Amino acid sequence: MDDTEPMALAPEPFTVLEEWNMSIIDQMISIHGRLNRLRYLGISILLFFSSFFYGLIAGSLLSLFVGISGLPWLLFELGAGVLLIPVWYCSYAITVKRLQDMNWGNGWTTYLQAYTFLLAIWGFVPYGSAVLIILDIATFVLAIPLIVTVFAPGDSGSNQFGPDPLITLQRVGL
Repeated sequence: MDDTEPMALAPEPFTVLEEWNMSIIDQMISIHGRLNRLRYLGISILLFFSSFFYGLIAGSLLSLFVGISGLPWLLFELGAGVLLIPVWYCSYAITVKRLQDMNWGNGWTTYLQAYTFLLAIWGFVPYGSAVLIILDIATFVLAIPLIVTVFAPGDSGSNQFGPDPLITLQRVGL
């Protein structure tokens, strides 16, 4: 065997550079790190169903409180807006991590912040007002560019926002 030829039978060494490790709570509330497409879609579906049940329970309790106490129903609508803030924040947090996985952090995060703020305003507007119709249309139109988060691939390897959530081992040549 010639000394200049690499050993064909020896496996390539590998090192663990960074490992993606994030609990489900961190995935839902932290704005640091990255989420791949499949995990983003799964957590979005989980958030949808949990928000639905959260809304049923919180809305029922709020309507009982407003109904029994005799307060105006405008307070129910304002209370529902307050109760939706955690849902919007979780949606914001997982979308930020998805944008960071695609390395689209700065401008897109600002766009997402403006969109989330618009959703919060929408939550506090009384039902049946003319402003609500405008906000319905605006939130629908502004959500269209965010559909890209479901389809666009993330960066391969680590980027400035953290390790690749798909790859935890990288091979390093001799």
